[in-house]
Amino acid sequence: MSTRIQSLIASLLFATLCVVAHADEVEDPAEIEARKQEAFQAGAASIVDDLNYEFFDSFVGAINQQDMLDRIYGLRLIDQRIKRQFEENLEGSWAGLIMGRVVSGRGVPEEGLRFTLLGVESRGDLGRAVIRADLDNFQFNYFDFDLRLDQHEKVVIVDWINFLDGRAFSQGVGLYLVLAQPSKSALRKLLDFSNASERELFQFGELMKAGRDGNLAKFNELRDSIQPRFQRQRIVVESGVRVAKNVRRRREMVAALGIMAEHFPEEPLYSLMLLDHYFPQKKFEEGLAALQRLRDKLDVEDAAMDARMSAALLASGNPAEAAAYADLALGREPGLELGWLSALNARNAVGDFAGTVAALTQLEGEFDYDLSPETLEKSRVFGDLMQSEEFAAWLESRP
Repeated sequence: MSTRIQSLIASLLFATLCVVAHADEVEDPAEIEARKQEAFQAGAASIVDDLNYEFFDSFVGAINQQDMLDRIYGLRLIDQRIKRQFEENLEGSWAGLIMGRVVSGRGVPEEGLRFTLLGVESRGDLGRAVIRADLDNFQFNYFDFDLRLDQHEKVVIVDWINFLDGRAFSQGVGLYLVLAQPSKSALRKLLDFSNASERELFQFGELMKAGRDGNLAKFNELRDSIQPRFQRQRIVVESGVRVAKNVRRRREMVAALGIMAEHFPEEPLYSLMLLDHYFPQKKFEEGLAALQRLRDKLDVEDAAMDARMSAALLASGNPAEAAAYADLALGREPGLELGWLSALNARNAVGDFAGTVAALTQLEGEFDYDLSPETLEKSRVFGDLMQSEEFAAWLESRP
């Protein structure tokens, strides 16, 4: 074999070995995806842990300020002077603006919110996380976060929906800026029709300003006198609920929620808010449907949702389903107080006295309830339980 041919063979062999070596260095797409999914999970979990310790820097730091400003401004017609003032004050107000829409509001416990990461899903550099916040009196809020990974595979918060507010963070801030000094063009853009007269537009503007300023009496007066096509506008319906909530007028808020239920009964973004209308009005079927829409929208497993479904099913006359949902809640989160309360009532309703006694034990032992016979006999529903062998045995073993 000639020297030239030997040299050529050696060169080809070397090139082949280099290609194989390079192929070994290229990461498998499945491994890349798995790594990114792990980054989303770890990043979201870290942020939630910090929130529970009231350490907010990681949450605020996960937001790209310029990207968020672009979302806030969008195509909204914001007065340029208002925009400049907003940007000039950002350095001292940015963190407060963000966290004020996460850790404050109606129903926040004195000890602060407790956050639970319910689920994270992702594909490539885009992800989503759902977080539950536990409020006072066994109420709950939910946040649905849009996420992405930056070039270093760190989690970035793109935006989020607050379900007790029924909208995204960027939408709320953007609307606030629009209404700070609304032009006629900006007001027209808030409507879903284009033939409003000058007089109607003026009335609509005054209505929006009343809502902006928290003047509930004036807002209600203007809303009730304006034409029906304005009354059913999404922004008017939403504003009626928010202004009553902001000034802490529950009766007016419930009335505004009734208007919301009339015009937008199927809107999942409003489902959590509408529970404050349905359940006090004993509209249990409507409340159940709202819970189901919210559950479908969130698309995660949640013990608190199961426990609330249990209570609603029991109130609507479905004790067997109520007991099944209570068991589901406790299977997902054994330490959930509402889960044990739902189990107590649902198990008692189906005559599962052994299960009811187990709930009594847990509620007294873990959550400091007094469920003595003197307490239980105040409610008629526990009569059969108190006559049962299981209850008698529980009393003997009770400290």
